Amino acid sequence: MAGFNILTVTQITSYLKSYIDENKKLSGIYIKGEITDFKANFYSGHYYFSLKDSSAEINCVMFRSYAERIRFMPENGMSVIVRCDLSVYQKSCSCQLYVYDIQPEGLGAKHLAFEQLKAKLESEGLFDVKYKKSIPQYPGKIGVITSESGAALQDIINVLKRRWPVAKIMLTPVSVQGEDSPSQLVAAVKKQDEIIKPDVIIIGRGGGSSEDLSAFNDENLARTIFACKIPVVSAVGHETDFSICDFVADLRAPTPSAAAELVSPDINSLRQIFDDNLEWMKDFLSKKCDDYANLLSKFNSVKLQSFTDNFLFKYQNKLDFIAEKRNFLYKNLLISKDLRFSVALAKLENNNPVKILQKSVCRIEKDNKQIVSSKNVSVGDSIEIYFSDGVLKATVTEKEKGGISL
Repeated sequence: MAGFNILTVTQITSYLKSYIDENKKLSGIYIKGEITDFKANFYSGHYYFSLKDSSAEINCVMFRSYAERIRFMPENGMSVIVRCDLSVYQKSCSCQLYVYDIQPEGLGAKHLAFEQLKAKLESEGLFDVKYKKSIPQYPGKIGVITSESGAALQDIINVLKRRWPVAKIMLTPVSVQGEDSPSQLVAAVKKQDEIIKPDVIIIGRGGGSSEDLSAFNDENLARTIFACKIPVVSAVGHETDFSICDFVADLRAPTPSAAAELVSPDINSLRQIFDDNLEWMKDFLSKKCDDYANLLSKFNSVKLQSFTDNFLFKYQNKLDFIAEKRNFLYKNLLISKDLRFSVALAKLENNNPVKILQKSVCRIEKDNKQIVSSKNVSVGDSIEIYFSDGVLKATVTEKEKGGISL
C-alpha cells in the first residue's frame, strides 16, 4: 500500500459532512414530499420521520425548539413542504434533512391545526350536547370576558341596558389577540368561575381575520371553558366565523350583541305580562267578591244572627277562662316573689355592718393611727379605744404573748 493515501472511516465521513455543510445550495432549501414513519419522541420533544416521493426517500429530524413552533401535528401520509438543511449523520454516514419548518401542501397550517384540535376535542366528548349547561332565565350577574376598549363590550352593554338593566355586568378585561391572549383568556375564565361567580359568562370579541381570532382556538382555553361550572356563551367574530371556543361553550352566539340578547330577558315584555296578569287578578277577585256577596244575601237574617251569637258566645267563654287563669297565675307569682323578697331583706338586715359593730367590734388608735397588732404598742403608751357608743382612753401597763385563736 506504499504510496497510497489511506483514510479512516471517520475522516471520509467528516469530509463528506464538511463538503455538504459548506455547500450553500444545500442550506435553507424547500423540499416537497409525503411524511412516512413519523415518530414524536415523548422525552426529547424531537420529531423523526422520512420524506418520500414515488422513487426516493430521505430521513428527517426536527428538533424540539422548532417542533414547538408549528401549529399542527404532522401525520403519516400528509403531503408537506419542509424548509431544511441537508447534512450527513456521521455515525452511519447517511444523508438526512434537518427540518426547521413544515407547511401542509395546499392547506394552511393554522387551518389544519384547527381541524386537528377540533377532531381531538370532539372525540373526547367536549362538544357533546349532554354536557351543555342551560342558560339562566333571569340572571342577576352577567360576566363578560372581552377587550376593555373593543366595540364588542359596548355592544353588550347597550343591549343589556335596553333589555335587562337590573343585571350587574361583571367585566374581566383581556387582550383578545396576540401571543398573551390565550393565557389571559384562560385566567379570566377561572377568575369568573371561582371568584366573581356570575350567573352566566359571555366570552368573545368583534370580527377580524382568522389570525385575529386564533386566540379562541387554544386547547387550554377550550378545556378551561369545558370545566367551568358556570354556563358560558361564546360570541367570537361575526356570524360566519367559527372557533373552538364556539364548539365547547354551552351556547354559541353569532355576535357579541346576539350573546347579550340570548342571556337577557326583555324587561318590557315582562312588564306587559305582569300588567296583563294584574288585570286578570283584579277581574278574578272582583268576580269572587260578587259571588260571595250573592251567597251571603241568600242566608236568612235570623239564622245568620243565631250563628253569629253562638260563635261569639263560644269564644267569649274561652276568653273568660283564659283571663281567669291568667289572674290566678299572676297572683301566685306575686306571692312567691314577695316571700323571696322578705327573706332576702331579713338576710340583709342581719348582715348590717353597724349591728355587727355594736355586738363585738372596736377600733384601737395610737397617735391617730389605727393599731392592728400588739407589736405596734409598748408598755406606757397612751391609746384610744373606740366603741360604737363611745371612746376609752387608756395607758398600756402590761404586754403578754398570745391572742385570739382562729
